[in-house]
Amino acid sequence: MKHLALLIAVSLPCAVLAQDAQRPPATVATHYFYWYRHPDEHFPGPGREGLRHGFVEPERVSYLDPDWHRGEFRDMAAAGIDVALPVYWGCEGSERRANLYFADAGLPAMVEALDRMAAAGEPAPKLGLFYDTSTLLNGVRGVEPRDQRADLTTTAGRALFDGTVLRFFDAIPARHRAAHRGRPLVVLYVSGFAERWDASLCDGLREAFVERFGGAPPFVVADASWGEIGQDATTSWGAALVGPTLFEGVAQIGPGYDDSPVPGRHTPIRDREDGAFYLFGWRAAIEHRPELVLLETWNELHEGTEICRSRDLGDSYLRWTRDAVARLRSGEPGPAIVLRNARPLPRRDLSWGADARGAERLHWSPQDACGLRPIGWADGPIDVHRDALVATCPPERPVTYVYLQVSDHWAFDRPADAAELLLTLRGSGLRGLRLEYDSHDAAATLDGAYTPAPSAELRAADESGLDECAAFRLPRARLADRQNGGADLRVCVFRGGVSIGSIELTVAP
Repeated sequence: MKHLALLIAVSLPCAVLAQDAQRPPATVATHYFYWYRHPDEHFPGPGREGLRHGFVEPERVSYLDPDWHRGEFRDMAAAGIDVALPVYWGCEGSERRANLYFADAGLPAMVEALDRMAAAGEPAPKLGLFYDTSTLLNGVRGVEPRDQRADLTTTAGRALFDGTVLRFFDAIPARHRAAHRGRPLVVLYVSGFAERWDASLCDGLREAFVERFGGAPPFVVADASWGEIGQDATTSWGAALVGPTLFEGVAQIGPGYDDSPVPGRHTPIRDREDGAFYLFGWRAAIEHRPELVLLETWNELHEGTEICRSRDLGDSYLRWTRDAVARLRSGEPGPAIVLRNARPLPRRDLSWGADARGAERLHWSPQDACGLRPIGWADGPIDVHRDALVATCPPERPVTYVYLQVSDHWAFDRPADAAELLLTLRGSGLRGLRLEYDSHDAAATLDGAYTPAPSAELRAADESGLDECAAFRLPRARLADRQNGGADLRVCVFRGGVSIGSIELTVAP
């Protein structure tokens, strides 16, 4: 392996090697889910979520205990990780809400752990912020109206957004703050929990940060779903499931994904393949020559994305991480890795739709349904009336979605050679819509999960001519529940709204 890596290194152009020699070492950071407290917070039990892999000593796990944090930070440092990114849910009033209490309560224990490590001369990671934007949902924060999201173009929305970041760093002394390019590190989760935002979002945050703390403004890494908001770098959540995500200067990778122990979830599974998937991601990251590597995650045990020490996996991922970080520093990508599974493994959801088994067609309307149902999602709120499903795109947002689930009793992960389907939508305002469906087209978004359907054929739905019918053909349909919320299809509504009276889905001739 060393000889192969050496050959790869010396084959690089001298200019590239000289440039890399002048570049500071890449920062390696990992998302730290610290919301666990044995036995009753985020631990398995009757009516509570399950964990894919277990803690080595679960009874010692508590976000309030500096000793627990110290053990995790020791392992991070030994694995070569520079930065822990606590997954922060804090906001105004969070200390009074049971679902958010951990966010602020756990930070002093982290600081105490790091102070003890510094006093003992132990290497330790610094702390950056992973801003979990779920708290932009009113319902998460417990404010009215519960079904709305924060508007980040308003004074109140900006105060919430900026205030969350400032609140975190208020609790973290400067001596323990992580720096990337000499600036405090802030990583933003996805945008779907915000109502609106604009391109000045990060500029406003930097101004607020410098006004509060002085010194350098934060280095902001935003999820790609935000678009251009003035960030310093971009990443994309989901690498543990879909594979390495590579952006300019940034690589995000993960070890695999399996949330099957969590009731009600039907996300596809990414097989770890005995560590091969993680090492595959590391090789892609090293070849990318990033300045920042994000490891997704340190310890999100509910989704099986952890690389921390665990009862089931031992310290294997710590050792693999340590070796990979060393190769990152030297620029040696290591041998090529061929995965057994190029794609995540889909999971059936047989909890509904049994009446669709063997049906010639599926249908949905507000009055009746068989094997087909719409679902609401963060980027696709819907309103079902007595005679129609209504979806409205706010003027300030370019698109909203109507997500549709197909019963897995009727079709699931269909073979491409038997996968042509026909979707018929009836209602008003259908002209100009687009349909995206789960297909076998690996070149489409997220390995085909969001494949654009060919343009619709429009015709009158009945003799009255008042309604339209849009017929979409879905070549190579897969229908493996791989869209948001386990959906198989989504109608894209651009600028305006749509009223859908009924939906039909059949095997195409």
